[in-house]
Amino acid sequence: MNGALLALPDFARSSFDKEREMKLNKGCFPASPVRRSTCVLSSLMLTITTALPLMADDTTNTEIMVVVSNRVPKAISDIPGTVWYIDADDIELATQGGSHLSEILAANIPSLDISTGARTNYGQNVRGRKMLVMIDGISLQSSRPISRQLDAINPFNIERIEVLSGASAIYGAGASGGVINIITKKANQEETEFETLVGATSGFNNSEDGDIQIAQSIAGGNETIQARAAVVYQQTQAFYDANGEIVTPDISQGSLQYNDTLDVLTTASITLSDSQTINLLGQYYDSQQDSPYGLYIVGRDFIDVRKGFESDRQHGTERIMLSAAYNDHAFIGGHQLLAEVSYRREDQTFTPYYQGASQQTTDVINAKALLSKSVGKLNLVYGLDAYRDKLDSNQALFDPTTANNSGNLINQTYAQVGRYPGVEVSSLAGFIQADYAITDRWSIDGGFRYQTMNNAIDDFVAYSIQKKIAAGQGSSADAVPGGETSYNISLFNIGTLYELSDTSQVWVNYSQGFELADPAKYYGQGTYDSAPGANGHWNLINSINVGSSRMEGIKTSSVEIGFRTELDDLSLQSAAYYSESDNSIKYNRSTLLIEKLDDEQRIYGLEGLASYWFTPSLNVGLAGHYVVSEVETDEGWEKISAGQASTSKATAWLGWQGQNLTAKLQSQSMFSYTDDADNKLDGYTVVDLMGSYQLPVGHLGFGIQNLLDNDYTTVWGQRAQILYARHYAADAYDYRGRGRNYTLTYHVTY
Repeated sequence: MNGALLALPDFARSSFDKEREMKLNKGCFPASPVRRSTCVLSSLMLTITTALPLMADDTTNTEIMVVVSNRVPKAISDIPGTVWYIDADDIELATQGGSHLSEILAANIPSLDISTGARTNYGQNVRGRKMLVMIDGISLQSSRPISRQLDAINPFNIERIEVLSGASAIYGAGASGGVINIITKKANQEETEFETLVGATSGFNNSEDGDIQIAQSIAGGNETIQARAAVVYQQTQAFYDANGEIVTPDISQGSLQYNDTLDVLTTASITLSDSQTINLLGQYYDSQQDSPYGLYIVGRDFIDVRKGFESDRQHGTERIMLSAAYNDHAFIGGHQLLAEVSYRREDQTFTPYYQGASQQTTDVINAKALLSKSVGKLNLVYGLDAYRDKLDSNQALFDPTTANNSGNLINQTYAQVGRYPGVEVSSLAGFIQADYAITDRWSIDGGFRYQTMNNAIDDFVAYSIQKKIAAGQGSSADAVPGGETSYNISLFNIGTLYELSDTSQVWVNYSQGFELADPAKYYGQGTYDSAPGANGHWNLINSINVGSSRMEGIKTSSVEIGFRTELDDLSLQSAAYYSESDNSIKYNRSTLLIEKLDDEQRIYGLEGLASYWFTPSLNVGLAGHYVVSEVETDEGWEKISAGQASTSKATAWLGWQGQNLTAKLQSQSMFSYTDDADNKLDGYTVVDLMGSYQLPVGHLGFGIQNLLDNDYTTVWGQRAQILYARHYAADAYDYRGRGRNYTLTYHVTY
């Protein structure tokens, strides 16, 4: 039911098999969706106040294998760190209840911030820091972090999700808060199998209040080749708050109102021999907004939301992703070899903002090779990975007369200029990870990663000057010089785990992570003369140059102590952690560009989850994350701005697993937060009901989101008012949560 579990050993079993098994075995980790809510993570200092829901199998967690911790399968009980797991049944139940991917993750991962409810996952962190999101081990990280990694795949195509909390040395850049690895569905038998899902969501406010989803897959093959192909189409219309008013469209990071999404995913496995396989993946993902509603803005004042919005650009993401992986379990010298190459291209657009809208394209080529081997009590994993990430961008400028006369509802392009300098980031890294069993119960785990990165920045005329030239103010300008800069990063991790019993473990772990701030928002900035010269040329006075103003990286060091156990019908896991980074990012509130990187930042807290089965059918659980985020200033340690800081949260649920009916009542609460500048995030609680009923053929899914019809502003809506209120009045960013709405789905596998 609730998916924060450790992991399941047999992912191919059907839900019917699991239900039958549950009736025969009443264990601490039952197989049903509700009962699979199991605890993970419990710090020795925390068994009292925090706890979070998880799911697991009748088998103990020693049989639960994940790859997110060190890139090869490893039992969670052998990992000296915090790992969470969400399996297919939990994903299916939440999807049938109307939840999106970001909401599923937030409900099941204790240290992941509450969902933004929007297209963006900006500010949705793990343990207060940025997370690395992957699909089948392929990173969705880019040099320009546009925060749409959770608008990347439809849950219909997800088999399971593995999450590692905390900094990770083995993955390098981008994993300072944690790692989320989304595992796609694969064909798992030779017989042809079809899967169909249809669903609809509505709050019944009017004819424009209705979303639909249609999904179809086919899977099968033979002894040599097995493949699965799926197509998912999802369409949304207007969102309405608890007062029946249309939710203000998000002009900053993007909403999902009036959005069409197409997810086409194909996976295949080719068996070359008893030890050799090739795995292929191809995805086309297209998520585009075409809204008739816009913000009626006069000057700086937001008047209301009106129909009649027309724009040459709106929010959208189009992505092509391809990968091929070769796996040999009997490679030279008793090694296992994994070699993979992947390609990803993303085209991301934004909606009008200050009479302009950007388009940003990213091309990423990634290659990696990994070897693993066991020598007695020593297990080794080592290898190389490399990538090249290239960014190009432009800005459509909209006719100001037309925009002003329409209250910024009509946006027609009259010119196109550069938005950010071209950026090419290349990286080569070597890593080694080892674990050693000191005794039957005590093990040690450690690793090292050395990564070299190179940033190549194009010459670039500052965006503000390009706008003036497009408007007829001058004809040419000096370019801010580009150039190259490099980074050499060493990252360590070491941890130890002790088994207190066959079902209980305690661990201590230290790990480092690295993050490179957005180079496109740092370079390409310059100061020019107040007016062009007589020849119409803008002269550059000074600028941020690559050579003399090198952007620093951000290294994070993190330590945690944790505990997990399974005691009959009670499961719990929790951890206490402390992380500190040597730099933090400061943005210019007017230009939204990076001003500088300095000031140490520290984040510490507690996360945990507990689940208890009163009967073989009735389960209750609690989950929580307490987090403190601070930055060091000349006056000492101060709270991080509410525009960026993570907030504490809690989750509680009551689950039922009957012969035909599965149901779950769940609440998620975000706690209030006030920074030292009196910026405030108001906490709120949302209660959801979701369930599934077994029909003679297929399942009937149902859900009521925001069951109590709570009227609130989303966490992103509150952050946006802090971050962007210098541009327009704050109420232009007051993004309300959806009011009570109902979802009904039909899902069948045949």
